[in-house]
Amino acid sequence: MLVSAAELNFSPATGSYASGKEFSIKVLVNPGVDSVNAADGEILFDKDVLSVSSVTKDGSAFSLWTADPTFSNTAGTVNFSGGTPTAFSKSGTVVTIKFKGKKPGEGKVSFKSGSVLAADGKGTNVYEKGGEATYTITEAEAAPPPKPEPEPEAPAGEAFGGSPPVAPTMTSLTHPKVENYYGTSTVKVDWKIPPDVIGIRMLFSDKEDATPNVVLKPEVSSSTQTDVADGTWYFYLQFRNEAGWGEVGKRKIMIDTVAPAEFQAGVRDQGDDATQPKFSMKTTDDLSGMDRYEIFINDTSVATVKDADLVDGAYPIPPQAGGPAKVKIVAYDKAGNTRVSEKDFTLPLVEKAAKGAKPGEVVEAPGFFTTERILLLIFSFVIGVLGTINYNNRKKGLSDRLHVLSEVAQVRDKNDKIFSAMREEFEQMVQDLDEKPQLTPTERELLERIKEVIEVSEEIVDTGMDNLKKTIRG
Repeated sequence: MLVSAAELNFSPATGSYASGKEFSIKVLVNPGVDSVNAADGEILFDKDVLSVSSVTKDGSAFSLWTADPTFSNTAGTVNFSGGTPTAFSKSGTVVTIKFKGKKPGEGKVSFKSGSVLAADGKGTNVYEKGGEATYTITEAEAAPPPKPEPEPEAPAGEAFGGSPPVAPTMTSLTHPKVENYYGTSTVKVDWKIPPDVIGIRMLFSDKEDATPNVVLKPEVSSSTQTDVADGTWYFYLQFRNEAGWGEVGKRKIMIDTVAPAEFQAGVRDQGDDATQPKFSMKTTDDLSGMDRYEIFINDTSVATVKDADLVDGAYPIPPQAGGPAKVKIVAYDKAGNTRVSEKDFTLPLVEKAAKGAKPGEVVEAPGFFTTERILLLIFSFVIGVLGTINYNNRKKGLSDRLHVLSEVAQVRDKNDKIFSAMREEFEQMVQDLDEKPQLTPTERELLERIKEVIEVSEEIVDTGMDNLKKTIRG
């Protein structure tokens, strides 16, 4: 039988590895053209440059072993002896050796002895030679610098012995009152920055309880959010000083950009209540709720009705002459969004209610005087004061001028007190109206007229008083 030489080799036969790093090589048997079924060998390695970490049979072509593979780092040797009941004729793995570079240098590996047995029934040794390998060991890789640990945040008030910032106070020109809905989807929030602040973080969220995590530059003093969805939102803000992060400030933002539901203005069938014909106007708003309705007849505002004042969705038609009319009703929700219903009607005649009758002419805001009543009071006062001035003017020829001057001073003192009281009442009226999302044309006209009358009347009375004093004194 013709046999050919078999070999034992290393794979890979060369390589470069850093000192201290492990690398693996395979011991291969190459049968040549014959089928083989067993092999053994003793391997030598440079023990000064290399050391063996392990020798394994994983992936081996042999399944039978006279003894498990062994190694000695002291002697610089590796030994193996194994076989297989199934012969093979292609190159296969015998064992896998894991080396580690001990120091820089050339680490050589070679076979001291070996044998490869043919599967010819006689165990013919067809081994001819063993290969060699050289592995270059380089200087150990420089270890990467340790990743710096994040600087722990100083517990509030401990690091520098001070106190962290208090919860920031925020304002908003777009949404000034936290319990009011507003019909704008752009939110702008402003705040003042204390001089010791070195860090700021914020969060705009629909969650009622959250922690700000968006870091801002320490000089940023406002934030604008656009295209914000309808609903309730919260703006969180937190300051940091040398003592740490302070308390979290929170501001609620409520948005409703949707108009009230569509509705149809109508004239309620009078039925048996012929003295109280009514407009029907009820609608709803799902988010902020309904606030009021403004009624226009032929483009003139005739009444503003609070939603709570509607009875069964209707309100008495204000006094007017009756006949064809264009009626427009503007419904406002509490965010200021509007829905308009406009229609032509033939209105019934509604005469002005007698004194003491149920109101039907206009809807007055709670605590408000009518225009006629306020103007009458002011003019009555002015006429009274001017009468006093004329009376004292007729007495200017009396010898007791000091007595007359005293009376004038008393009148002027009363004048100042009355005008002061009228101003306070007027300022309260302005404050009450300011709470309303929008003034009606009637209310706006009333405020302007009252202000003008008070200013003119006070000027007239003061001028009359000054002239009388000059006259008395000669």
